[in-house]
Amino acid sequence: MYIRSMTLKDINNMDLLMKQLGYPSSNQKIQERFNKILNIPNYETFVAEVNGELVGFVGMCKQTAYEFDEPYVRLLALVVHDDYRRNNSGQNLMLAVEDWAKKNDCIAIILNSGNREERIAAHKFYKSLGYLEKSTGFSKSLTNI
Repeated sequence: MYIRSMTLKDINNMDLLMKQLGYPSSNQKIQERFNKILNIPNYETFVAEVNGELVGFVGMCKQTAYEFDEPYVRLLALVVHDDYRRNNSGQNLMLAVEDWAKKNDCIAIILNSGNREERIAAHKFYKSLGYLEKSTGFSKSLTNI
């Protein structure tokens, strides 16, 4: 397994992973989103490859907080292809996040994960890596997406 920064060439292979993450979309929309994200300085996206095949990705953003002085990382997306789960792909991606956070002088990693049945395994995974369940998230749509 090989973990590396995402490049524009990877965008064409993201549709299945986005679908498995629970956010199906068209290739065109995915390309538009990732083209924007890859050009924002505080964002980073890592991909996991096995034998040249893209099997997962993690996206994050370095942010500044109101409640403490040092920056932190907000984990925005993590998905591993169904066929490659439970073989350390997710753990390796999360270790890459932790390394990136440390290199960027961040003091914490924060993430949200939905309170849906299909996210129970993800919650167990995060807890197994030492993440604590700390808050409830809220969302309000301002458009008719």
